[in-house]
Amino acid sequence: MKKERAVVAMSGGVDSSVAAALLVEQGFETIGVTLQLLPGAPTGFGCCGSPADIADAKAVASRLNIPHYVVTTDELFEDKVIRPFVESYLQGDTPNPCALCNRFVKFGHLLGLSQAWNARFLATGHYARVQDGKLYRARDENKDQTYFLYNLGSRELSRLIFPVGELSKPEVRNYARRLGLETAEKPESQEICFIPNRDYRGFVKSHPLSSQMSSALKSGPIKDVSGKEIGRHEGTVGYTIGQRKGLVAGLMDPKYVVRLDPQNQTVIVGEKKETMASSFEVSDMSWTCGRPISGGRAEVRIRHRHAPASSEFLLTESGRVRVHFDSPQRAITPGQSAVLYHGTEVVGGGTIREVLR
Repeated sequence: MKKERAVVAMSGGVDSSVAAALLVEQGFETIGVTLQLLPGAPTGFGCCGSPADIADAKAVASRLNIPHYVVTTDELFEDKVIRPFVESYLQGDTPNPCALCNRFVKFGHLLGLSQAWNARFLATGHYARVQDGKLYRARDENKDQTYFLYNLGSRELSRLIFPVGELSKPEVRNYARRLGLETAEKPESQEICFIPNRDYRGFVKSHPLSSQMSSALKSGPIKDVSGKEIGRHEGTVGYTIGQRKGLVAGLMDPKYVVRLDPQNQTVIVGEKKETMASSFEVSDMSWTCGRPISGGRAEVRIRHRHAPASSEFLLTESGRVRVHFDSPQRAITPGQSAVLYHGTEVVGGGTIREVLR
C-alpha cells in the first residue's frame, strides 16, 4: 500500500526535528524542507535558515532517512514580514511578525509547495492541535503557540498536522534523545528570529524605510497625561505601551508608557492604572471556522503570555470587531494580535487597532 506523503517544515530546532520523526514513525512518506528566509544570516538566529540551522536540519533528515530541501524565500519574507514589521514600529504600533510569517510564509508558501509535490499534508513543530478541522491550544499550555496561528482557516487546517501538539517540551526532548537526534539539546531560539541581539530598535533604524518615515526616529518630549513635559526621548520607535524601563530618571513615582504619538514625536506616560483599559477594536479579522454571530462571548488573549480574559465581542459596520473585557486589562497594544478562544478552541483573531478609553 502506497504511503501518504507529508511535507514537514524543519527549522533546525528540536521541535520540528521531532515532528519529522513522528511523521516517519506514523508511516508517512516524509519530505523535509527548511526555509532560508535570510540568506547568509549569522548562526543563532532561530528559524530564519542560518547555515548552522540548515546543517542541523539536514543532519536530522539524514538520520531519519528522509529527503531534505532548502527553499529560499527571502524576497517573500522581506515583503510580507520585515517591511510590515518596520512600518508598524514607525507608525507607533508594536507588531506581531511571527503571525505574519506563519500566514504568508510558513503556511501560505509551504502549503502551496506541498500541493505541488503531491503531498496531502504539511506538518510543523508548532505546539498546537487540530481536531475535526478546528484549531485548539496545545496540551502543554506553557508552550502553546496558537496565539501566532489564528490566521489559519478550515481550508488550511484540513491539511495541517502538528505532531508535537499533544506533547510537553520535556517529552519532546526525551524523544529526541532516544532517537539520537542532533538537535536534542539545542536551546530555544529567540522570539523574533531576524533581529540580531534582540535590538529591534537598531534594526528598525537601519532599515531603508526609516528614511521615508523618519518622524518616529526624531527626539521629542515625554509628557504626562495632563500634557506636561517631564523628559525627552530619542525616538518613539524605542517605546511600547506599558513600558516602564528607560523613561525618565529621578521621578518619585514610577511611570509607564500610555500612548505613542510618532507624528508629533511624543511619548505619553502615566501611572500604572492609566495603562489599564477594557475596550478596543480589532481589524483584519480571520475566523478559523466561519464568522460568528455578533454579540458573542469569548476569552481573549492580547499578548502571547497574556492569560485569556473573559469578554464580549461585537461585529461593527466597518468590519472591525469591538472587544470589551469583563475587567480592565493592562497594556492593550495597537499592532499586537488579539486572539479569541472558546475554552481551548481558537475562534479567530486580528490586529489591535484602537484602544477605547
